[in-house]
This record gives sequence, structure tokens and C-alpha cells, in this order.
Amino acid sequence: MYRAWIFMDILIEQLDRLSHKPEYGSEEYKNWVEQDDFLRFLQAIPGATDIILYASVSYFTFIYGVLVPQHLVTPPDVDDLDHWNCNPSSSWGITLDYGNGKLKKVSLSPPLDHTGSKTLDRGEQIVFTRHFDGRQEQRSYIEISQKLTHAFGLHWVPEHEAYCRFDVRGDVEEVVRVANFAGQSLHEEGRVVTILRNTLDEYLVITDQVLLLLYDSTRFEPKSFGGWQNQGVEYQKQEPEIYYRIGRQGETASYIRGFQIIRPAVSKEDIVRRHDIGEPKERQYATFIALDWKHGEVRECSCDPKLLGNYFVKSDLPYQTTPVFFRPEVLQKYKADMEKYQLSDRSITCRHAWHLETYDVNEAGQVHTYLIYLSYLPYEEQLYWKSFNEPPKGTISRRAFQTDFEGKWDSEYDPLQSLRRALLELHKSQVSWWTLRGSNLLEKVHYPVTKAADEWAKELHALDKLVVEGFITDDLRARATSLRRAVDIQWMSLKLLEEVLRGLGSDEDQVREIVGPLQDLHFLRTKISGHASGKEAERIKVGVLKEHKTYSRHFRNLCTQCDKAIRALRTLLGSKS
Repeated sequence: MYRAWIFMDILIEQLDRLSHKPEYGSEEYKNWVEQDDFLRFLQAIPGATDIILYASVSYFTFIYGVLVPQHLVTPPDVDDLDHWNCNPSSSWGITLDYGNGKLKKVSLSPPLDHTGSKTLDRGEQIVFTRHFDGRQEQRSYIEISQKLTHAFGLHWVPEHEAYCRFDVRGDVEEVVRVANFAGQSLHEEGRVVTILRNTLDEYLVITDQVLLLLYDSTRFEPKSFGGWQNQGVEYQKQEPEIYYRIGRQGETASYIRGFQIIRPAVSKEDIVRRHDIGEPKERQYATFIALDWKHGEVRECSCDPKLLGNYFVKSDLPYQTTPVFFRPEVLQKYKADMEKYQLSDRSITCRHAWHLETYDVNEAGQVHTYLIYLSYLPYEEQLYWKSFNEPPKGTISRRAFQTDFEGKWDSEYDPLQSLRRALLELHKSQVSWWTLRGSNLLEKVHYPVTKAADEWAKELHALDKLVVEGFITDDLRARATSLRRAVDIQWMSLKLLEEVLRGLGSDEDQVREIVGPLQDLHFLRTKISGHASGKEAERIKVGVLKEHKTYSRHFRNLCTQCDKAIRALRTLLGSKS
């Protein structure tokens, strides 16, 4: 994304420089009128990663891209195209046909109607400039042909000022960019629209078209210019396929007007291969230290499916289900960006990009998966996992063995999963005393897997937001009051919850058993996540490790207690509103 806007900044700077009028009569002005810099600018366009679809800078520079069938410009009819007369404000309209003073027919008229060129009349308009005074912001705006945006899954994203999609890494990719910029004065504004070259090429190949860039560069001093009179006109051509006529009026004014043909830089065969799902694409595969239990040894194995065997065909190749082990820090990348990655208890999904079918954590704290599932990841992602690869410190988890090899359901109690289910049931029941504050909070809580206190603190924060922040203070205050309990106006949800339970007849042991884990969670979130440094925080961390040995075990135990508390509250307070 940053590279894209660096390019856009450079392009805007170039366009601004092309349209920047030097002091009239100076040597710089005379050179500017020669237009050599504009021709060099046109020559550089085909080699760029982003291609201009539209650019307009004050009254000096105009560039406008239209698509036309390839056979119409092979070779081009220069005389025909020399008379182009169109701009992106052209649009669909309604035509009224009259005869004998009466309206005979109402029909739609397409854009690029009456362009002054038979070639362009058969073209396809991609960029549309629209204007509506009813818009509070940006009355003038850009639309891109739905034929192109729909075909490539592009969507207008205001914060990016671009039509975007997700790339192969699951990141937002700006394909068609729109930029507005100031000119030399407050009354002069510029606008430029670009498209990624690879996307344009694919569209051109599929539709068998080329991009025809129409341009007009007019240079003069407005205060001294009295119109074109007896200017010399030359018709010229420059590579790559730049056709133009240049008019000069001494050293005071000039114009270049013409067209440039941008042909696709890829072939039909390239596009077919890009979309062919019948044959495996040429891919790279990483090697990993793996537990090759087929041969009873730990060794380097490739995750290339061609180099993996199965249970049904005899071979000397390691099994597809050969386990590979990683340091637990491998998961940190995915936990850090929950908007991009969906991390479940057993799988990882990168939005619109890739999916890791299964993983788990063994008793030694190692993350593990299988060679065949690593092969499905992009090579760049394989290398990321490889950087955390290490020899096994034990075998795969009991759960993984049971589900992946024995084909059985995992029936062992998992406190976090059980807590999620209990909270989801409360949410679906629409109880009055608790609510799910965010639709994605259930998926944002995970067991800490590393020895890092920061990861533990982050998960405590997420768990507190999910569980404790879900209690509805007003409802609990009303319940406590109706049960004739003395209520302080300053009390928050957990203190009020204690009074509600006492009002319902719970003894102090039961109140502590239910509310205590929730208070402990909120206390830890406040002291550890909210204030990550200080002697008290360090004392708490030491105490947790002394009692539970690892942050993961402490978190699991806390989830168990919170799960029991929520299920007890569902019974005592009711599961319906």
C-alpha cells in the first residue's frame, strides 16, 4: 500500500511539474513550450506498474483512457482518431426521437456516442466523472465501470481512496486509485486515476482490447494569449505507438494533441495459465524438520505433495500426515491481527488468501501440524513457519491423535470452549443481565501458548472484555434494589452481582465461588494488562508462575472457574430475559 501511494505521489509531482508554467518570457518558459518533457512522460507510461486512466491538471494537461477492440487499431486509423472529441463526463443517457412534432421513441444512449471517431464510437468507457450538488462532500467524484470492478472483485474503500480487493496475502490491495490535488492556484485542481498494470493487462486480454490514451497538452500564458493564429502544425509518431500533432505559435504557445496505444504485456496463454485450476501451478515448497514416523526418524522433509506418500500406495516417501513441530511464538503473528486472520482452536484462516487445515499444541508446548497442510500455504507463509520450526520435544497432542488418526470426536472438557458455548447461549437467549458486547469477541480469546507475560496479559484483557464487560449494570442494580439490598450508586457490575446473589439467598461461600473468579479476572486485567509495569504487577506474575508453573495453565484454570460461574449464574438469574 505504501509503495502504491509513493508511486501516486511521484505521478502527481510529475503531472504538476508538466503543468507548472514558468515565468513568461524566461528561458524555462521557452523550453516548457517545446513540450519535450510531455513526450518523455508519455514514453514512460507503458513501463509503469500503474497505468493512467485519467489525468486532468488545470487547463494545461489532459489524459483520458478508452478501451477499443484490438483489431480496430492494428494498424490504427490515424486520420480517424485524430478527430477524437470525448471526455469521461460522457455517460449513459436517454434519447428522445421525434417525428412530425411528436415523440416517437425513447431509448438509451451509450457513453462514447458521437466521439468524432468511428474507432472510439465502438470503444468501452472505463472512467466516469460524475457530479451531484446533493452530495455534502466531494460533489464531483469518480466511478469505474462495473464491468471491470465486478469482474475483478473491486470495491470502493473511502479510507484508501481506491477500488480495492484482497491480495494473495490477505492484505488490502489498491487496484484503481483516485487522487485529487491542488494546482498552481486555489482555482486549479487536478485529478488522476490509475490502475495496476497487471489487472489492466488481464482485462485487455480477456476482452481482446487495447487502451487508447487520448491526450492534450496545451501550454501558453493566459494573460498574453490571444488565440491560435497561423501556428505551424506537424504530424508525428514516436515509439511506443505515440501519435500526435504539435502546433507551435513561435516561442509563446504550443499544443500536443493525439493518442497512444497501450497493448497488453501478457498473452492469452499467460491468462489461461493464471486461471487454470486443472493443473498444479508451478510452486515452491519449503523443507521442515519433521517426525518421519514412517521411517522412525527425525529428518528434513519437503512439504511438496509430489514428495509425500499415503497409506494406500506403497512407496518410500514420508506420509502426508508427517507431523512438524514449531515454537509456540509462531501463532503470535496471527493473534496480533485478528482482523486479517481468523484463529480458531484448531485452524487458521487468512482472509480470501489461505487456510491452515489443522494445528494443535502438544504437552511440551509446541505447535504442530502436518506436512500436507503446510504445502497448501503460500511459499512466503511456509518460510514464516519454517523460521519457528524445531525438532519435536514430544509427540502430537492427545486431542490431535484422537481426532486426526482415530477418527473420534474430542470429548475432553475444554474450559475456554465450554465458556464460549455458555456465553453464546446467554446471548441467543437475550437475557437481561448479560450481553455480548461485540460479535467478534468470542473469537478473540485464545489460550496463551508462549512464556511471554505480554501474551498472557493480552488474553486476560480479551477474556475480561468478553465476560466481565458483558454484565449489564442497570439490570443488576434494579435486581438488587427489588431484592431490598442496600445499593451504593458507585457500585459497578460485580459488586452489584454479589448483592443480587445474597438477595437470592446464596451464602458467602457460594457468592465467593461464583463472583470470585470474575473479580480475579477483572483485577488481573486492571493490574497486568492496564498497568504492565510496576512492583505490584511483577509480584502478581511471580505468584501466578509459582502456583501454576506457566501462564497457559493459569489461564486455563481461570477459564474453568469463570465457566462454572457463568453456568451457575444462568441457573440462579435465569436464562431468559
